[in-house]
Amino acid sequence: MPGPQNAQDFIRALKASSDPPQVGGPLKIDIAREAWENTRLYVPNKAEAIVEWILTRLLKDKARDRAANPVWDSRYWALLSSILVSSGADKHGDNGRALRAWLVPLLSRVPIGPVVLAYLEALSTEASFDPAQYGLVAQCIAILWPLAVPKFNPETLLECFGAAVHLLAVHGGPELSEDRVQALDAHRALSLTVSSYRAALSNAGSKRKQLYTLFLQKHLDVWLRVATRDNERTGVQPPLTSDVYDAGIDTIFGLDILRPSIDQKHDTALAGALERILGTESRTVLRPLPRLFASYVQTVKRHKGALFGQGSSQSSGQVADQVQVASMAFHAVCDALARSGDDQEYWRCRVALLEVVERENLLSLKDEDAKTLLRQDGDIAVQALNTAWDDVRHSITDSAVKVLAALTHIDYDLMASSAAVIVPRLIAMPATVKSALEYTNLLLEYDSKTRNLPISIMHLSEAFSVKHLQRIPGGPKAAYEVASAGPLTSLPFFDELSRAVHNFLTPGQVLETISDVSRTLKEAYDSFQEREARLSADRGDGPRKKRKKDTSVSEDRTEPEYYAVSFALVARTMVVVLRSLPLHTLTEDGRLEAQSAIGEVYRTVTSQALRDGLLQFERMEAWHWQTVVTGALRLHHGLVHVPGVQEQIRMSEALSSAMLSCISTIGISQESVVEVFRTLLHQCSLGTLSPTAVLDQFLGHLEAHLLGHKTTWTGKAHALRSEPEAAIALLHLLADRWLPYFDAWSTPEQHKRFAKILINVRLDVAAPSPGSSLSVPVVITRMLHDAQFWELPNTRDAFIAQLSQQTAPLDELQLPELLSQSATSASRRAPEDVLRFVSAYDILLVTPPEYLPRSTQIELLRRGLVADVLAFATLRHNKKSKVSAHHLLVIREFLRRTIAFLGSVENMTKDFLEYLVEHASTHSEASSAADRDLSSVTMELIDMYQGSLVRSVRRGSAGLVTELVNRYVRCFNTAGSASGRRAALLLLDSVARGDVAEFPTEVVDALRSLAAEMLAFSKKHFLIPRGLELPLDLDLLDTWSHTQTLRRWLQEPAETPVLGGSLARQLFSWKGEERDIATVSPVVLVILLGEVQVAPPTGRGERLEFVIVAYLTLSKLCGNQELASLESRLGAACRTFSMKDFGTLLELIYESLPSQSGLGIEDVASLIRLSPVVLHNAPEGTSKICQSFVTRCLGLFADDERFTADPRLRKELIDLIVRQCNEKPASLRTADLSSLWSLIGTLLAGSPTHEHTTDSAVFHGVVNILSALVRLRRDLVLNTLPHLGFVLRQLLACLRTVRPQLGGKQSRLVLDTLPRWISASQPLSSTESKAIARLLTTLTTKTMVRVHGPAAAETQKPEALARPFSKHAAGVLTAYVTAMNDPLCFVAAAVRRELQPGLFALCDMLGEHNRDAMMVSALDAGGKVTMKALWKEYEKQRYVGKG
Repeated sequence: MPGPQNAQDFIRALKASSDPPQVGGPLKIDIAREAWENTRLYVPNKAEAIVEWILTRLLKDKARDRAANPVWDSRYWALLSSILVSSGADKHGDNGRALRAWLVPLLSRVPIGPVVLAYLEALSTEASFDPAQYGLVAQCIAILWPLAVPKFNPETLLECFGAAVHLLAVHGGPELSEDRVQALDAHRALSLTVSSYRAALSNAGSKRKQLYTLFLQKHLDVWLRVATRDNERTGVQPPLTSDVYDAGIDTIFGLDILRPSIDQKHDTALAGALERILGTESRTVLRPLPRLFASYVQTVKRHKGALFGQGSSQSSGQVADQVQVASMAFHAVCDALARSGDDQEYWRCRVALLEVVERENLLSLKDEDAKTLLRQDGDIAVQALNTAWDDVRHSITDSAVKVLAALTHIDYDLMASSAAVIVPRLIAMPATVKSALEYTNLLLEYDSKTRNLPISIMHLSEAFSVKHLQRIPGGPKAAYEVASAGPLTSLPFFDELSRAVHNFLTPGQVLETISDVSRTLKEAYDSFQEREARLSADRGDGPRKKRKKDTSVSEDRTEPEYYAVSFALVARTMVVVLRSLPLHTLTEDGRLEAQSAIGEVYRTVTSQALRDGLLQFERMEAWHWQTVVTGALRLHHGLVHVPGVQEQIRMSEALSSAMLSCISTIGISQESVVEVFRTLLHQCSLGTLSPTAVLDQFLGHLEAHLLGHKTTWTGKAHALRSEPEAAIALLHLLADRWLPYFDAWSTPEQHKRFAKILINVRLDVAAPSPGSSLSVPVVITRMLHDAQFWELPNTRDAFIAQLSQQTAPLDELQLPELLSQSATSASRRAPEDVLRFVSAYDILLVTPPEYLPRSTQIELLRRGLVADVLAFATLRHNKKSKVSAHHLLVIREFLRRTIAFLGSVENMTKDFLEYLVEHASTHSEASSAADRDLSSVTMELIDMYQGSLVRSVRRGSAGLVTELVNRYVRCFNTAGSASGRRAALLLLDSVARGDVAEFPTEVVDALRSLAAEMLAFSKKHFLIPRGLELPLDLDLLDTWSHTQTLRRWLQEPAETPVLGGSLARQLFSWKGEERDIATVSPVVLVILLGEVQVAPPTGRGERLEFVIVAYLTLSKLCGNQELASLESRLGAACRTFSMKDFGTLLELIYESLPSQSGLGIEDVASLIRLSPVVLHNAPEGTSKICQSFVTRCLGLFADDERFTADPRLRKELIDLIVRQCNEKPASLRTADLSSLWSLIGTLLAGSPTHEHTTDSAVFHGVVNILSALVRLRRDLVLNTLPHLGFVLRQLLACLRTVRPQLGGKQSRLVLDTLPRWISASQPLSSTESKAIARLLTTLTTKTMVRVHGPAAAETQKPEALARPFSKHAAGVLTAYVTAMNDPLCFVAAAVRRELQPGLFALCDMLGEHNRDAMMVSALDAGGKVTMKALWKEYEKQRYVGKG
């Protein structure tokens, strides 16, 4: 049925009471759509009539079921969008009426607020939504909302804001990712809703309290969910979520809301709402609560004048105190919520709240209520440390310590009285609690400043008392393990303790500290002896009194072990104190007294404990005596390093002999073994003990326990639980401390034993070291990479001799015979023999080749060829042997590395090459990672030898190459010769590097035959019926690309089929793994480039255009490594282009860069990335073409702001310019400088909009460009020095940091002067100031100008820009002084410190006369003070020629 034919029928149809107006006719929406699209139907004010009908229909039927609800019907929104965005209103009958003229009155009659609200609320209840429909709705809202919003009341806007927040919460994803938020904020529809609500809220007046109440009742929970997710993000914050958060903060912390809440000390309405939500959704409240508290503090500080008055009786200090009191009152509300639970989320919230208190400095010394509250937090944290040993409560323990650390930061006195309780509880804490070290460092720092270190030391010793150790479950051994792994016995804590004692212990406290430590150690050992005597009496081993036996006897039997643990831990800690005493600060008499007191400690404690434990041999079978002796040995080792005490500490020969004997005690702990050996080695260094017996036992222990174990050691002595771990510790001890002594003490036999140990260690089976753990390969690698090892003649010679001796049996075998027998089992040897050879080559892989004599390397290389054949034969004919592909890989990797280092392949023969080719597997055939590595190394060996043969052809030796080529011809005739075909391609790569005229005729003829066979082989796989897909096999494609290259090199006619386009299209539509695409893409691109060079001249432009399209598409599918391969292949092909083809390629790139080309941002960025690759691989004779391309690109970049505004384009263009200025400075022309200065000025210019994170790479890129120009093209800069000075002033201005707590307008004043790539929350750091300082000092460095031609280089002399730039130095210094004195921002101290060398260089250029002129004309009073201070620092460091 036809639609309305005139305006009257149309209007009547829209106003009909039924839909459709006529039974069986079209619906009203279809009638309206047809009328709108029918340009012949004249209806006065057609757009207005249709829009009014649509909005009325949406308003009236918004509450109907979804099936009949027009709000869910995309047709209504599509028509409305089409009308609103239509640009030709006159053709639809509106006679050119402005949209606003008729839409504003219409929106006054038909409100859209309820429609928008209904849609957003309904959409929030859906599990998913239609993006297409949502885009139409958002487009309509974006047009209608600004015109309609003046008529909305604040309550309606609040409801719309709540609906928008609910939509974000439901459809924004778990982390409110920027992509999700941008999709929901299509056409900025939600942003308009939020901004409108904020504007209405600021003008709401008396309604603010009503809005506040409604917000708490209806929208607080969903707003907190959005704030929670926003707070979890660690990356860039979407602007919309930040606006949503700010709108909520304006609502709940408005000035009208804060006044009564501050008067009442807390806000009961907000607290009640938060508590209500906390009961059902604790995470929703706890996560954003610290951020909420921080916002409250910032709001109070912002409105402090209005809240607390500015009368004459109010001083600034009183206002600050009131701000602190009010903030802490709200903290009490938040803290009460955070204390209502005891799980991890509640504790994290407490920590974050205290961090805000610390950061904002909220604690007033007069606020006793706040102090009481914070002490309660500390007491709860101390209570939580009762179960510090429990791994289940690890996160809570960590948070509890963070609470204590935060309280210590806020005010140390808050928890000072609890330090004696807290420190002992730290011993049971796992080492993984990183916050414990922070807390202990705070305690040491405070006691250092207050000179109370002796008290800290006593607290520390008391922490290891028996009563505290018994709180750790599991018995004394478990207590020892836990305490030894805790923060109080960690190396970082010992370092801090040592530094504090050495630097801050006063001379008057030294003797007192020695006395306290001596008494502590003696009491700990005496307590152990007392308990041990009681236990011995109970066993009948010693004198005892008669006493009544009771049930406690069994408990008493374990007591000595706890006392042994206490003594060992106290000794470990106190020895750090004794070693660090500042004896140099004492008088001579005081120093002698201190040394005597330390000697007394040794005699009464250390020596006594060693005698009691070691001289009664049977005692060393008990674990607690081993622990005591270990602690005493550790104490002995520390005391002997105290200056002036060595003479008083002498170990008797009986003790030394007892120590040597106790190593073999059954059941002795491995920690004791290591400590005994360390002490014995030290005694040998003092000359009190013969080293021969010690080293024999030491080497025996390594020989017995170091071989063939997959063992790692954490580096902590208490973690030594097995002999292999102790062997690693001993090897590490020897390599790190005693290797020079070992070299001097050892007999030749001992040197030989040590070399055997190193060589026979199975490095291939050792487990990789997790993190910082030590393993045998790690220790040996460090030792062999240390120059000290190779400077020890005895050890070095024994090592090299053992290598030669272990591989010497390989000289008895003849390589040609082995190669002839490699296909049979005749060449097989015992697997044990092969593994012995492999172990020698295994350690050679971790040996720097620079340290081995050339003759030894040649000898090992010759033997390695034999070992390779033996290993392969054993691997091939004995599948069950221990020889694996990894062992063959070890040998071949040694061969490859040695050949590359020596630069010679003279030991390799043609037969060995044929052996490698015949038995090699290609990469695609490898089934495991080891096989793939073996294939890769084998092909590198083949390539090395073949490259050597090709180079020899140019010297006249062509026979071997001809024979090799003929062999490869047969490989392409034979099935299953994949390795031979791969080797042939490697040979062609070497051949193609030269010119065909350099090769003899017989070689060229053989290569022609190879090209024919390769072509036939490729056609067999690629010439397939139309409609079938070509095979995307890497080997086949590589063969095809090499066929193209070889035929071009031979200058044969192009008869090969064109396959590049088909292959590329298959990749574009690839459905498989992206990894496969990334592997094949470079080869396909090479095929496309090869087809360009053989195409007719008329069609090359089109093919080059397809190459660029293929590059853009494939670059999106490749990772960084594959993309680098793609670009290297493209660059190699560019070098073979003709001048015309190269110029066409650059022209195509340039034409695709402007916005009119239609390419997306990513594609344009890829083309800019491609440009330096093409430019730096330009063929000869194309310098003018390259210069023209660069000049036009710089002009384009300078004229189009898109290149500097978009971060992706900006990064690539800066990289392009930096690379061009550094690598090809001679190509720059005077015309390029104008574009460069314009471009740099745009990059550094102020901007009203800013990115969310600072892109410091832009700053470094600009500095690198300027540095290259100053160093290499001084002649061009010389004519544009004012521009250089202006840019330097801009760079210095970028180093400013916005002051915190500024108002919005003040912050905007500063931010508008900063570039868009600097974020207010992330100012530039000292790294950037160091870069610009380096640039400024470069101005004073003499350099040579880089220009073309040798004559120019001969006539010039090195010069600097210092003298000509001196006229502009004042302007740059003025910019620095201005930045320093800006009241709205500051320059950080670290930034100023790193900038000083550059400023001093400017002062040097300026001179005193120009300085005085600048002080008079350019600086105000504050600037003069800053300049005088700078000049004073400059004078301090200036060299004045007086020696």
